[in-house]
Amino acid sequence: MDPPATSHALVAAEDLPFRVLSDTTGDVIRRYGLLHPGGGPGGTDIAVPAQFLLRPDGSIAWRHVSRLIQDRAAPAETLAAIAAL
Repeated sequence: MDPPATSHALVAAEDLPFRVLSDTTGDVIRRYGLLHPGGGPGGTDIAVPAQFLLRPDGSIAWRHVSRLIQDRAAPAETLAAIAAL
């Protein structure tokens, strides 16, 4: 739910070779069931941390949805999912 400028700065700073979604309205976040109402600073809505690997046709090949803000897929798990594509 960050503004596009924040997403663009992250991509540039980390030299990411992929696109990062900037969903300022929260429409995509809600569609994927990733909204954490009131979970942000001052009770603002935020997205649940999630990782998605998409096939060229746009379908979801793999995903990891966090249960807690600190929960992330292990790098080895993500790399294995990439290798399986």
